[in-house]
Amino acid sequence: MVPTSVLVFCGLLSVVSVDPAWSASGPVIQQCPTHGEIAPCVCTVKKNGGLDILCEFTDLQHISKTMAVLKGKPSLVIFYLKLRHNNLPKLQGFVFLGMDIRHLTIHNSTLAVVEESSLSSIGKALTQLDLSQNSLSSVPTPALKSLDRLLIFNLNHNKISAIHANAFEGMSTLEILTLYENRLTNIEANAFAGTEKKLKRLNIGGNELSRVPTGALQTMDNLKKLEIQENKITSISEGDFIGLQTLDMLILAHNYLKHIPAKVFRHLPLLNSLELDGNQISSIDEEAFFGLEENLQYLRLGDNNLHTIPSESLRRLHRLRHLDLKANNISHIAEDAFTGFGDSITFLNLQKNDIKTLPMMAFENLNSLEILNLQNNKLTRVPEEALEAIVDTATVIDIMDNPLICDCDLRWYRDWLKELRHRDDDDIIQKKHILCLMEEEHREFSVLNLPVERMNCVGKKILVVSQRGR
Repeated sequence: MVPTSVLVFCGLLSVVSVDPAWSASGPVIQQCPTHGEIAPCVCTVKKNGGLDILCEFTDLQHISKTMAVLKGKPSLVIFYLKLRHNNLPKLQGFVFLGMDIRHLTIHNSTLAVVEESSLSSIGKALTQLDLSQNSLSSVPTPALKSLDRLLIFNLNHNKISAIHANAFEGMSTLEILTLYENRLTNIEANAFAGTEKKLKRLNIGGNELSRVPTGALQTMDNLKKLEIQENKITSISEGDFIGLQTLDMLILAHNYLKHIPAKVFRHLPLLNSLELDGNQISSIDEEAFFGLEENLQYLRLGDNNLHTIPSESLRRLHRLRHLDLKANNISHIAEDAFTGFGDSITFLNLQKNDIKTLPMMAFENLNSLEILNLQNNKLTRVPEEALEAIVDTATVIDIMDNPLICDCDLRWYRDWLKELRHRDDDDIIQKKHILCLMEEEHREFSVLNLPVERMNCVGKKILVVSQRGR
């Protein structure tokens, strides 16, 4: 029986010996081939001792010549081999035979065919593969099966229309897979089979999907981030996200959703961030966010067709911190709009709506609010009583680009801005030129520099911000 100490030593030795660019004393500094040997490609030595080789704006003949030179130097460790902006329609078999490559990029090079044996010789060392902005019409599955160390795979901006079952078979170590801006209309069940244990991020945005590919996703129980933005999804339903119990971030922005139904996200108990902006959402069921009570903190609902703040749907989200409702059709804020969930919100974006007035108690429950954006609405007055509850916590109250009237209702805001300046709490809002209209003179004035005597405050009770124990 082999002693345990010997086994441990052998294990450590194998770990140390994996990377020939390193020795016991640190990185082994390698030497680039001469420029004449690999021109028009260029080579530099990275700080970690490995080589960075770039071949761009050239053709297969010159690339083949460079590969032949590199194959003749088997001791070289190539950390980055970048083939960009070339005419390289086919990746030939065994093109990298005998080479040690860690990161391979073939970008914007008309690549349409990846032969089965083209990557097999570098599979044990390759950790990142970038085949973006090429002409691939399908996932080159046969060529990928030997890539059992790959961590990141980029297939963005190709012409892939479907992902067949077991398309990424053998890629058991993959953590990030991106297929943004292809032509995907169909993703078969088990399309991502073999990647379930390690895959953390999947981007299938910018495609032509009409529904959530549930069959392909339901086994992805370690996925943290799912991006399905910029597709043609018209509806989602309960069960669409089953199996994604560890998902932290879901991006469904810029689709064609009109309604968010009840309990549609119930299978996502750990979801922290949900992006639904840029859809056509006009209604949200009261139980739409059922199951998200304990973890959801970031919710984006901007650029939709909401006419009111969906308070009943939001009340269960008692940990919500960031709420974005910009660019909807909201014209009214109810006095109880934030009751039940507002006390944890630190960021509230209501810009680019149609809000004309602020009710006296509208923001009473926003005890933690730091940033309030009311920019570009239709407010003519901003009475202090409406915002009194948040002035002690807020660092930004943005009311720029509203048709504000220069009157006493703005005095508190002017003083609040100045007080922030005096406390060296100069956020971006203090750099903006917020204007109001002096109706009698038909002139605009800077709110920050507006004289008190021009604000018609005679006989009115004034609450001075600086006297509130700030």
